[in-house]
Amino acid sequence: MMRKLLFVESNTTGSGMRALVTAAELGFEPVLLTSRPSRYRGLEDTGARVAGCQTNDFDALLAATRALATGSAIAGVTTTSEFYLFEAARLAEALGLPGNPPEAVSVCRDKGRTRRVLAAAGVGQPDFELVQRLDQLPAALDRIGLPAVVKPVDESGSLNVLLCHDEAEAEELARRILAVRTNTRDQPAAGRLLVEEYVQAPEYSVEMFSVNGVAHALGVTEKTMAPPPFFVEAGHVFPAPLAPETHRLLLSEVGAALAAAGIRNGPTHTEVRLHPERGPLVIEINARMAGGMIPELVRLATGADVLQAQIVAASGAKPVLPDRASVVAGIRFLLAERDGVLDAVSGLRDAAALEGISEVTLSVDKGTRVRRPQASYDRLGYVIGTGGTPAEVRRRLAAAVAAIGFDIVA
Repeated sequence: MMRKLLFVESNTTGSGMRALVTAAELGFEPVLLTSRPSRYRGLEDTGARVAGCQTNDFDALLAATRALATGSAIAGVTTTSEFYLFEAARLAEALGLPGNPPEAVSVCRDKGRTRRVLAAAGVGQPDFELVQRLDQLPAALDRIGLPAVVKPVDESGSLNVLLCHDEAEAEELARRILAVRTNTRDQPAAGRLLVEEYVQAPEYSVEMFSVNGVAHALGVTEKTMAPPPFFVEAGHVFPAPLAPETHRLLLSEVGAALAAAGIRNGPTHTEVRLHPERGPLVIEINARMAGGMIPELVRLATGADVLQAQIVAASGAKPVLPDRASVVAGIRFLLAERDGVLDAVSGLRDAAALEGISEVTLSVDKGTRVRRPQASYDRLGYVIGTGGTPAEVRRRLAAAVAAIGFDIVA
């Protein structure tokens, strides 16, 4: 009988539905445990079995899982959702299946805990203060200095992350963060925020894959950020053009960060700013596969499928990991230049026909209200391309973006 591969919820874009299809292609019966199937566009096309249960209630999740185990074996438990990493880790542990220690995932999910763990281990990171009450904010700002980055400890996609230039701006955002009671998945909000030093330095992400506590480097991604005060990623290039010594330095510091957090299995995506004097400073550790279509860039550049590796590793088998890149891959996100309603889009076919462009995707419909990006959720789509060098990829992506026009009306 076919073994079941359980997914505790999913992300709503990118790899989510593809993960279910990939699991089936690998010979598993994919099962999505979810409290709301209607959340997932295209779920019915995956052929996956859907098991309805209260995924925010661990006892209900465990009971539903044990019911699924009747008559057939469960091969593994995983998720493509940032918000259900902890639940998936707890469930895998309860069933004696491969995964990360729940404590390690908890450390990564709570950015305040991440900061304290990395500080204790001596890993490079920005200076920080953890704030739980509004009256703690002035002292935190006084110690860190302005401008400072203010952000919640438990959100994703740069939501409510802002570079604040004065105390009034920081207080307004802090009030908003502390007032949140539940996140977009109806989970209790942490009710804490970080005030962090603003590090003005190039940003990279280090993609790793851990197997039994050994972290294997998939590569380093160069990131392009939209202008402050928000922290929206505007593009990526993989692999990043780095001197060998810089590359080794980034891998070493991130390896130390993963060891400190206790990560043992599966993909991780660690964001780092490379300070010219202080070296790599870890911004955050994500105990999951990268978002922003970075896994697709890894696949195009190396031929290895990180999502497939995640599913294989969740079943206890040895994943196939990339060796080296044969080409350079990149992505540019489509961003609104003004706020309003999307009335028309032009040039998509022209962009897709350009040399080196492998994908052009629009992720919003006509009539959608859009805005200049404040979080990753505000991006309108993306173009992906390949080339022989980073410079060639950047030129091709720039040409594709220039070919696309957005008519946005007030």
